[in-house]
Amino acid sequence: MRVYALLTTIAICLLAATQGGANVNLVNDGKTDYCIILSKDASPSEHWAAGELKRFIGEMSGAILPYGEDSSNVPEKAILLGDSEALRSLHLNIDFKDLGDEGFTIKTSGNRLIIAGGRLRGTMYGVHAFLETLGCRFLTNTVNKVPTKPTISTGNLDTTEKPAFEYRDVFIREALKPDYAARNRSNSAHASLDAQHGGCVSYYPFVHTFSQLVPLEKYWATHPEYYSMIDGKRIKNGTQLCMSNPEVLKIATQTVLQWMHDHPEAKIYSVSQNDCYNNCQCPKCKAIEEEEGSPSGLMLRFVNAIAEQTEKVYPDKLVDTLAYQWTEKPPKITKPRANVRVRLCPIFCCEAHPYETCDAPENKAFMDNLANWSKVTNNLYIWHYNTSFANYLNPFPDFRQLMDTAKLYKKSGVKGIFWEGSYPDGGGGELGYLRAYLLAKISWNPDIDGEAVMKEFCDDYYGKSGRYIMDYVNMLEDKVTKENIHLKIWASPTDSYLTPDIIAKSDALFDKAESVADSPEILDRVKQARLSIEYVKLMQPILHKETKGHEAELSKELDTFIEKCKHYGMTNISEGEHLDHYYDRIKQELAAK
Repeated sequence: MRVYALLTTIAICLLAATQGGANVNLVNDGKTDYCIILSKDASPSEHWAAGELKRFIGEMSGAILPYGEDSSNVPEKAILLGDSEALRSLHLNIDFKDLGDEGFTIKTSGNRLIIAGGRLRGTMYGVHAFLETLGCRFLTNTVNKVPTKPTISTGNLDTTEKPAFEYRDVFIREALKPDYAARNRSNSAHASLDAQHGGCVSYYPFVHTFSQLVPLEKYWATHPEYYSMIDGKRIKNGTQLCMSNPEVLKIATQTVLQWMHDHPEAKIYSVSQNDCYNNCQCPKCKAIEEEEGSPSGLMLRFVNAIAEQTEKVYPDKLVDTLAYQWTEKPPKITKPRANVRVRLCPIFCCEAHPYETCDAPENKAFMDNLANWSKVTNNLYIWHYNTSFANYLNPFPDFRQLMDTAKLYKKSGVKGIFWEGSYPDGGGGELGYLRAYLLAKISWNPDIDGEAVMKEFCDDYYGKSGRYIMDYVNMLEDKVTKENIHLKIWASPTDSYLTPDIIAKSDALFDKAESVADSPEILDRVKQARLSIEYVKLMQPILHKETKGHEAELSKELDTFIEKCKHYGMTNISEGEHLDHYYDRIKQELAAK
């Protein structure tokens, strides 16, 4: 079986001594004479990481690692976590400044094992990377793969890792538990990552903030000129801000300064357009847009002016904005300040194919925008989409594209990625656990073998059924690739890749997967994955208006389908529709036939 390219290098070091080196025998036949040494002032995440190491080594081998004292008198058999007096006495010259908050080093010194990195999250990430080289996998918030190893030995080690992106946010509900996120090296703003989990790259507010910067309810009655002019008239509904108005800039700046005062826990504060069009077309705004060649120029002037003032009071804080819809095209003149982050959003792209080679006009336009934004700023973030927001359970064959696009973003100098998927509280989107796991891995290192990551996840999470889940995924990927079928983030059960042949083959694969399930628990996981095809089969005749004579049968299928969805905790069938509302709506449609 192929293994991750990244882990292979480390595992070789761990499992076989290099020439001239002796094995470090952490555990022998379930017993250990090693101890864990933490700094006297270890960070909360380093304390948690020590507990994680102790827990999983114990689960693997039965050995209980005790704690040792941090001093210059370092035992020969010790595991040193983080920077400490003990570590410094060994004179290993680890460059903690270069490692930053999240990088780490794993190395041996004689019989000692050192896992040391940034105090905020680096040492914690190093511990989980080390556990992965021993065969552990952190598959979901409740499912971990922990191999049985009565004896645990390593060879000489000397490896260092740093993340490809400074911000890694997998916004899929299945990825948003703090233990899971920390173990898989995500610093998501949405995963409730407290101090013991290393905290996060936090926002306040997160996005679409124009309505909060200059609230309509406070200013519209007396100052309609603060808002968008469309066709010569100021509009209230679906409006944006008149960013060329100096009073708007003044009010917005004071609002952001107040946010920074009231929410010091945040790192980034969003100054971003409302989630609609209607950007102001007054003469002043229009003139700046024409000068800049894009509305994004006016946006950046507005954001830069705010960021210039906030930097004087809060020099460590950042201001964020969007390159989204009407601001996606970069400006000709204005560049973001150093304390400004721009999130570029490929909302119109085809998600089935690698962005660089896809022939969809939207993808070609995005590639131009990505290249040009990369020239404008060294601090570009991406807001990437990975589901059908109209149908969360719709099969969505974007896995190969995700692997390729993560490499593209790294090559383009992108600094952070927000991966937006099926995020409602109940989760349950199509193959959510698999997608969340893959995205976490390629966010840390886009150069890993993503196919191997997926195969291993399926084998570990679905057991003997995993091969058929992978066959199902690859069948859908092959369909959209070989036939050049484009896929958008509003994909439907009636899209052209969901043919009768594909549905029949999917059913056959899930039948096989169910027949070889290792346990009732794994069978339940397989049945959850199968919900996507069951949703397609239910909805195709309804959407095609081919229900005549089958209303009662479809109504029963709907009842069974909803029962299954609720069994798996789903709350939403789409971004805009709760499961109960969907049920009532389809029931009424069937009853009206």
